[in-house]
Amino acid sequence: MQIQRRKWHRRAAAFAMAAVVLLAGSVPAVSQDKPYPELDQQLTALRNQFNADTGKVRVLFIGDPTCPPCRHGASVIQQNVVSKFSSDKLAVYVVWVPLLNLQDPATLQRHAHQYANLIPPGPRVTHYSDPEAYSGKRYGSILRVPYGSPAWDVYLAFSADARWGDAAPIPTYWEHQLGGLDSTRYLDGPRFEEEIRKLLGKIGQ
Repeated sequence: MQIQRRKWHRRAAAFAMAAVVLLAGSVPAVSQDKPYPELDQQLTALRNQFNADTGKVRVLFIGDPTCPPCRHGASVIQQNVVSKFSSDKLAVYVVWVPLLNLQDPATLQRHAHQYANLIPPGPRVTHYSDPEAYSGKRYGSILRVPYGSPAWDVYLAFSADARWGDAAPIPTYWEHQLGGLDSTRYLDGPRFEEEIRKLLGKIGQ
């Protein structure tokens, strides 16, 4: 009887070990998200990519990942632009800024990755982290946001021939979800889609 018990324990131990190995092989390793490029005061990484994409229609979204309206706006762009147009002549830049809630660079990165699936990164979509909101400050004056405030929760479209020189380019078309700006430009998915369609049509897309 004791011999049989030993055999049973050995089999049970072997079975348990095999199960552990099998489960370990079937559970994917936890991925370490690669940090998004962090923008400097000159917005160098964004400017370089913008100019590298000359010949494409470009969309720039500046938003705070902790801002529910911004997250809604991101989903609007995904549904009405990224998902609607399959052309490789479309490029989308998502710039995350900490303007609704204070966030240090690491926290901003974490929140940005948390909500990145709203506009999933890919060949046509590039995400950036902008801890000092340099992009918002630059476009605040261009879009004439009241009281000298930074621009955020804004959605900018640029024609294929736009280039970024010493100054940030003025958008061909833009919408927003901010108070104090032109109410006729409040974000409207189908209308924004139609403006992108027109810009793509100009380059035969």
